Amino acid sequence: MTAQTDGTRAEKAEPEEPGELEAEQDEPEPEPEREPEPEPEPEPEPEPEAKPKARPKPKVPVALTGRRDRMATALVLLVLAAVTATAVLQWREADRLTEDAATEQQVRGRAAEFGRALLAYEHTDLNSSRARIQRLASTDFGKSYEAAFTGLADVIGKYKADATATVRDTYVNEIDGDRAKALVVLDSEVRSTAGTRRVLGTKLLLELIREKGQWRVSAMTSLEADDETQTKPDGTPASPRPSDGGSGAPAPSPGPTP
Repeated sequence: MTAQTDGTRAEKAEPEEPGELEAEQDEPEPEPEREPEPEPEPEPEPEPEAKPKARPKPKVPVALTGRRDRMATALVLLVLAAVTATAVLQWREADRLTEDAATEQQVRGRAAEFGRALLAYEHTDLNSSRARIQRLASTDFGKSYEAAFTGLADVIGKYKADATATVRDTYVNEIDGDRAKALVVLDSEVRSTAGTRRVLGTKLLLELIREKGQWRVSAMTSLEADDETQTKPDGTPASPRPSDGGSGAPAPSPGPTP
């Protein structure tokens, strides 16, 4: 039974047509689906560089550290001492210069004051002129001036002379301890009953000493003036007298020789 059935099946099976076989063979096989490409993995962040480990500081012996501290302290003290010494020297030098400048100013002022007092006077108040000169003169020079002033006062009173003086320049030539020299340049004018006398550039070379804490004139030399003119009361020119000189206490004559 079984064999027949198999034969029957074999007979019933129809052979496939050649066209269908070729069609089936010609159909391309479907391409397999491509799997999506995997996304690139992100690059790993660079690891931070490892910091170099600090080298351990060598241990300094306590004794050496103390010695360094003492040396540093000593150095600081030396610097402070040097700075202090320099400051003291500079202060002393500045103080000396200030003192020298003050002394020079005192000498200059006293010389100018003396020159003006010597050449300026009024015939009605000669005692004031005399007192001013005595206050500015040393003890010895004051005595010599007093002797000369007595004769001069008679001439001034006779001609009723009045004099004015202007200090043009004062030069300090030398200061040596308690002694000094100065040159005073003055312009003066004397008006009297005998006429008018004008003297330009009168030069007084003065020697000064410090007496009782004050600068005073101890000697004087009158040098030649730059220019001198003299007129009579009516305004006509007159021949001027030569300027007095010497080491006494001269003053310009009150007028022309009568």
